[in-house]
Amino acid sequence: MGELLELLFPSEKTVEWTSVIKNTFNGIPLFSSSYYCAQNMKIILGAKEDNDLRARKILARAIALHIEEPSLIVPIPSSPRANRSRGYDHSALLAKEVAKLTGGVVGQILKVNRKIKDQTRLDSASRFINLSGAYSLIAGNYPGERVVLIDDLVTTGASMLEAIRVLGGAGLTPNRAVSACIATHHLPNTIST
Repeated sequence: MGELLELLFPSEKTVEWTSVIKNTFNGIPLFSSSYYCAQNMKIILGAKEDNDLRARKILARAIALHIEEPSLIVPIPSSPRANRSRGYDHSALLAKEVAKLTGGVVGQILKVNRKIKDQTRLDSASRFINLSGAYSLIAGNYPGERVVLIDDLVTTGASMLEAIRVLGGAGLTPNRAVSACIATHHLPNTIST
């Protein structure tokens, strides 16, 4: 039984979550803790689709490794349809776990402002088209001196780039972006480690 559980939900020890993988988006540094693989896919899906707190905490620790001081933690927003389907907001829950670990404050300040397609079935070019103009800022006063944009997984960077565009337009340019995982088949490593 233990072997089956380990196969279905690998322990933290079997997945390397401590790498420092660096990239940039429009001059904003992106840090990731692991390259996307079958094992961490199960952890991401456990957190995202099954509301698994253990999986969410693993992702939060992987993100928190790259946040050096308390910041406004801004999650990439999920679509309202995805949140309704799941019955919870995975992005907000992940941001809360990251904030607990870093002493930061959750800034759920981005929203999806129109219908978007599920990104999982789109190629790279279609993902950028799908998300172009899809996010907007929720009105409010936000501290902008330390802004960290977070996501569980970066594949093409379309979500991150759209969020950076919106935040920058409001004077809240992120100091950095952080993801637990990064997919190597879409986004090359642009900074030597």
